Amino acid sequence: MNVRVGHRSMGTEVRKTGFVYLIGAGPGDPELLTIKAQRVLDIADVILYDDLVSSDLVAHFSALKIYTGKRKNCHHFEQDAINQEILRHAREGKIVARLKGGDPFIFGRGGEELEVMRQNGIGYEIIPGITAAHGASTYTEIPLTMRKISSSVAFCTGHPVSKLHVPNTDTIVYYMVASTVREVLDAVAKKGWSDTTPVAVVQNATRYNQNVLVGSLGEFRREEKPVYSPALLLIGENIAYFIKENWYSKKKKVLLVGGDAAQFKTSEFVRVHFPCLQAQAVDPQLVARCMQHVEQWSVVCFADEFAIQYFFKALFEVSRDVRHLANTRICALNTVVAIALQRYGLKADVLLEAHDDVSISDLLQANGITTSDILLPMSTLVDDALINAFENVGNKVTALPLYSLDRPENEESLDLDFIDEIYFASPVCLRQFKALYAELPQHIVVKTADDKTQAEYLVLFCGDELPATLL
Repeated sequence: MNVRVGHRSMGTEVRKTGFVYLIGAGPGDPELLTIKAQRVLDIADVILYDDLVSSDLVAHFSALKIYTGKRKNCHHFEQDAINQEILRHAREGKIVARLKGGDPFIFGRGGEELEVMRQNGIGYEIIPGITAAHGASTYTEIPLTMRKISSSVAFCTGHPVSKLHVPNTDTIVYYMVASTVREVLDAVAKKGWSDTTPVAVVQNATRYNQNVLVGSLGEFRREEKPVYSPALLLIGENIAYFIKENWYSKKKKVLLVGGDAAQFKTSEFVRVHFPCLQAQAVDPQLVARCMQHVEQWSVVCFADEFAIQYFFKALFEVSRDVRHLANTRICALNTVVAIALQRYGLKADVLLEAHDDVSISDLLQANGITTSDILLPMSTLVDDALINAFENVGNKVTALPLYSLDRPENEESLDLDFIDEIYFASPVCLRQFKALYAELPQHIVVKTADDKTQAEYLVLFCGDELPATLL
C-alpha cells in the first residue's frame, strides 16, 4: 500500500514532511518536457516556476502555481526568497515541484537550491531537462559536434564580463548573452579566434518566435545587431552548416485563442496557446448550490470548452457526475464544444450552431427548447445576446459564472510577426484578444470555431456589421 501523509502518493514510504523535486522544463517548447517530469507535475501540490517556463506548460497542471521569475534587474523573487518559499511548502507536508527553464544543473542555480534541501533535511529528487544549447542546436540544425570539424564543445556563461572564460575547444556555446554579445566576442577574438569564424545568435530557442542571426566573428564585432533575451551565442566552424529553411522554420505557427482544434494537431503546426483564462469561481457557494441541484434545470447549454471544463470540475467537487444529467438536455453552441463534451462522456442533444439565415432562436424553436429552465455555464463576461436569444422564445435562463478572464501577471506580449495563423474559439476570447492587440499583421490567416465567432471577428477587426441572424 502506498501512503504519504498530507498529500497524494507517489512512493512507498510514509512522510510527515514534504518532498521537493528540482525539475528541468526544457528550453521553451512545452512538448520537450520529459515524461517523468510530467508525471511528477501531475501529482505536485505546489509548482514554483521560473521566467523562461511557459505559462502554456504550467497551465496543464492543477497544483498551486507560484511565479518566481528572475531577469536581469527585474527579480520577482530573489534567490534567497525562492529558497525560503520552497522550504515553507515542504515543511507543510506538500509535494513541491521547483520547475526551472532548461536543466537545473546547467546555469540554473539548481545546485544552490539542492544545498538548501540538504541543510534542512528535506527529501528531494532531481529530474533533468533539455538544456538550451541542445534545444538551439536541434531546432536550428547547427550540430554542436561533427566529425572532422568539431570534436569538442564547451558551455559557458556571458556573465560576469570581468570573468569571461574562453575555453580551448572546437565549439563554444555562451548562455545569457543578450547584453554582453560584444564583450564576449571581443574576448574570443583576443584569445586568437579568426575573424572568419562562423557565429550564430539564437533567440527564443525552440519557441514559436525563435530567431537566428548568423555571420562571422568579425562581422558581429563590427556591426551592432540587436539581441534580445533569452539568447545563446554559438561559435565554431560547424555553424556553417546552418540553413535558413530548416525543419523547424518550415512549420506553421498557429495561435490558438481560447481553445484548440483537431485540425492543428498534426506535425505541420507549432501550436501557441493564448492564455486568456484564469479559472476562479466568482461565487464558490453559488456554484456549489447549482451543482448540488443540477437536476432542476431541464436544459444545460455550454458556450465554450472552458465552461465545460469548469462545470465538471465543480460538479465533481460536490461528489456528482454525468449520471445526474441523465434527464437533462445538453446543448452545444458549436461543433468544437460538442466534441469537448464527448471527453466527459456526453453527446450533445442539440447543436445550436447559427449560420447564414438560421439564428439561435430559430434552432431553439425547431428543437422544442421553449419555456424551459436553462442553466448557462459561462465566464464573468456575460453574453447578453446569447441570453436574449434564449429568453426571446420564452425560456428562463440562469447564467452561472464559473471563471473569469484574466492575463497572468508574468505573461509576455505575443510577437505576432512570427504567427502564421490564428484560431479564435469563441467571441468572448476574441474580444479579450482585441483589447490587447488592436490590429493583426496582414500575413496572418484567421480561422474561427463557428459562424458567430467569424462574425465577431469581422466586426472587431474588419469593421463589418454583425449579421442579424447571429444576434
